[in-house]
Amino acid sequence: MIPSVQNPEPVLWRGLDEVPGDWPRCAVTIGVFDGVHRGHARLIQQTREAALRDHLPTVLVTFDPHPARVLGLPRDTAALTTVDRRAELAHQLGVDAVCVLPFTRELAQVSAEEFVERVLVKALHTAKVVVGANFRFGRGGAGDITTLRRLAQQHGFLAESVELLHSANLPCSSSYVRHCLAEGDVTAAAQALGRAHRIDGLLTFNREVLTTEGTALPAPGIYHGRLGREPNATDSEATELEVTANSRLTAASTVRPRYPGEPVSVWFLDRITRESGMPQPVGATAHASRSTR
Repeated sequence: MIPSVQNPEPVLWRGLDEVPGDWPRCAVTIGVFDGVHRGHARLIQQTREAALRDHLPTVLVTFDPHPARVLGLPRDTAALTTVDRRAELAHQLGVDAVCVLPFTRELAQVSAEEFVERVLVKALHTAKVVVGANFRFGRGGAGDITTLRRLAQQHGFLAESVELLHSANLPCSSSYVRHCLAEGDVTAAAQALGRAHRIDGLLTFNREVLTTEGTALPAPGIYHGRLGREPNATDSEATELEVTANSRLTAASTVRPRYPGEPVSVWFLDRITRESGMPQPVGATAHASRSTR
């Protein structure tokens, strides 16, 4: 599992306009970071280590909504985490500030050179940037790590890349986690994430958990799960969860909200069958998409 640290409350900037003008030089990592899985955790760890060597704060730059959704690319972009949850997980891994860039078609047209100047140089005062080996940026994804190193040299900061982490002989990626969930294999998803898959929603009196459109739910089926802030917390509640073919999520009859629309966190632990209550075999994940974005 991913280790955590305890720091003061994290900083969350929703756009470059919220970054203080006197923000100090820092170490930055960039990506969508949906799910903040084990591969992301390693990237964040490398960024923190680079920051600590020179006593710099660490900043994570993410995008919302998912770039592929805005660009209409034929990819599954179901959200593994909300932006707030992403920031919470990044904070647990030692990130000092999270900057959420609203991804628009206008931002998609920004060149690699302009992105570096606008985001890394002028707004964040970057001293070091650490990205995944498959990192692409700028209009049409024209920029890569070679481009980033060239621009870093021009602007007086350092750039380095981190090789991808693998899970089940495939890149440990958000796409892989989504594939596991689509197969109903919440155990494999948890192995890639470094924790059980969690979704946040509102619990109604008829035990339905209302989620934001586009939330990554597992395949239709019955699951062992827990309701609560953390799955192992003393105040969390074990329950059976049902996901229907029309993506409705319902908890067992023993679950009752304190009031209608109570916020709740739902953790998926394993898949079961109604007949036996035993873990249900799920589809193999060996042929998961090799996409790593």
